[in-house]
This record gives sequence, C-alpha cells and structure tokens, in this order.
Amino acid sequence: MSAPNTQGGSPVSTVALKLVMAGSGLALAAFVLQHMVGNLQVFQGRETYNAYAEFMQGLGGIKWAARAGLLGVIGLHIVSSIALTRRNKMARPESYSALKNRKTGLPALLMLEAGIVVLLFVVYHLAHFTLGVVHADAGFDLVDGSRRDLYNHFIRSFSPERWPVVLAYLVANVALAAHLSHGIQSTFKTLGIAVGRWRKPLELVGPAFGLLILLGNCAMPLAVLSGALAEESSQHSPTADTQGADPTTAKEAESR
Repeated sequence: MSAPNTQGGSPVSTVALKLVMAGSGLALAAFVLQHMVGNLQVFQGRETYNAYAEFMQGLGGIKWAARAGLLGVIGLHIVSSIALTRRNKMARPESYSALKNRKTGLPALLMLEAGIVVLLFVVYHLAHFTLGVVHADAGFDLVDGSRRDLYNHFIRSFSPERWPVVLAYLVANVALAAHLSHGIQSTFKTLGIAVGRWRKPLELVGPAFGLLILLGNCAMPLAVLSGALAEESSQHSPTADTQGADPTTAKEAESR
C-alpha cells in the first residue's frame, strides 16, 4: 500500500484536499443556483418578492444554522484551495504560472483571481442587501409596518443613476461564472467520473452551468436598468382610497 500523498509535513493528503475542495465547491454551486432562482421571483412583482423575502427571514433557527453551515463550507473551500495551490507550486520545478499558461484556458488561468473577486463580491452583496450598510439610501422601507420592502429596495439599487452598482454586479457575475465553469469541470475529474464516454458531456456541464448563472443573475439588474422592472406602490386600503373623494361616496365605501 502506497503512502498517502502529503507534502510539507501536513497530515492531510492531497487527494483528501481535492475531495474537500470538490465537495465544498458543489455545495456552493447548489447554493448559488438556489439563491438565483429565489431572486428571480423579482420578475413576478412586489408582493411575490417581498413574500419570498419574508419567508426566508422567518425561518428562524433554520436560517441561522444554514448560514453557519454555508460559512463553514466557504471556509473549507478557501483553506483547501490555498493548500492545494501551495502544494502545486512546491511540487513543480518549473514556474507554476508558466505551466498553467501552456495547459489551461482563461477560466482556469484566472481561477484564483476570479475566486478572490467572488469573495469580495459576497462581502459587498451581504453589506448591500442583508445588512443594509451599503447603499442605505436605496431604502429598507417597512410594508404594513412589519416587513421590509425589499422589492423596491432592489429596484432603487439598480436604477439608471446607480449604473456603477450595476456594473459591479455584472463584473462580479462574470468572475463567478468563470469560476463555476472551470470549478465544476475540475470537480468531475477529481471524482473520477469524467472518463470514457462521459468525459465530453461532463466537460460541457461546467460551462453550461456558469452561463446559466451568468444570464440569470445579470438579467435582474439589467431589467431594472432598462426600465423593464420598476418600483411598485403598496396596495391602498379602502379607507385610503376614499380620502379626497366626495363625502357621500366615502361613507358608502366605508359602510361596505
């Protein structure tokens, strides 16, 4: 039996690190897909989107457990990525960057850089939509005195006068798509299933998934920027509808 492939005195084998990176990457890809599908409900209007946001916020302990688990997965992905990068550099007498230039395409070549962009974007995105400390002037208005009007906050955040915000989201999603494209391809190779007749079909899954995420995530801010999505006012109550009307008509409406 051969000894485990370890380097630098680390007790964790390279194979184990690759499996951790692959598994955490797939988990994060699944989260990205779920997050995109949920946010695409913005196209169904204010009530639907705000109801979805309220449902997610109302999950209580489940929500916090999911967030903690997600942070753990992100941590595992980052740590395994750094460890593998260091081992690859130490194991090759030739310049690692020069070897990458010869053997890989642009998404693989910029995998680390794209990952850093995505990580910075996640922090920015949380500060924007979760904590409300960035672009706070876009508003976190209350609806019915109890829930946030995240739909109109979303619309204001990507309005034409905020085109730099739209640009930042587009650039970040290009980086995310590139990272997912190569990452999913590498995952199938790591798991040993991209072989034989399955090799070419599975090589298409990563780019297809990355393109799907890119189109879905970019469609939302671009729809706002183009005016396809616009702010919606709250539904008026019968009492509010009668304000300013003829007194007789108002009394008839209130008596119904």
